[in-house]
Amino acid sequence: MLTIQERSLAAARSELPRVIHKTYTVRCPWTAKGALMRYLVETHPAQNLELIDGVKICQPYDDSWLLVLPDASEPLVHLYANSNDREWVDETVRNYRTRVQTFVERQQEYQPAEA
Repeated sequence: MLTIQERSLAAARSELPRVIHKTYTVRCPWTAKGALMRYLVETHPAQNLELIDGVKICQPYDDSWLLVLPDASEPLVHLYANSNDREWVDETVRNYRTRVQTFVERQQEYQPAEA
C-alpha cells in the first residue's frame, strides 16, 4: 500500500496523532479493592465513566482517559492514563496515585487488626 501511495513508513507515522501513555501500580489490599472501585464510581459523573474493565474516567472534551484496574491475582491496582497532552497524563497519574494511596490508608485505619 505504501508503494502504491509512494510514501514511506516514516511519512505515514508522522501523520498519526501523538499519544502519551503512562502506567503506575499501587498496592491495595484485597479488602479495599471493592470499596475503592465503588468510591471512584460515586465521586465521578456517570456520563464520564466506563465500567467495563475497572473504572475508566473519560474526559468529556477530548480522548483523554484514566483507567483504574484492580489486579486479578495480586493486591494491586493499576493506573493507566492516555492522552495527547503529556502534562495532563503526568498530572492525572500523580493525582490518582495520591487519591488511591490515601483511600487505601484510610481503609486500613478502619480495618481491625488481625490477631
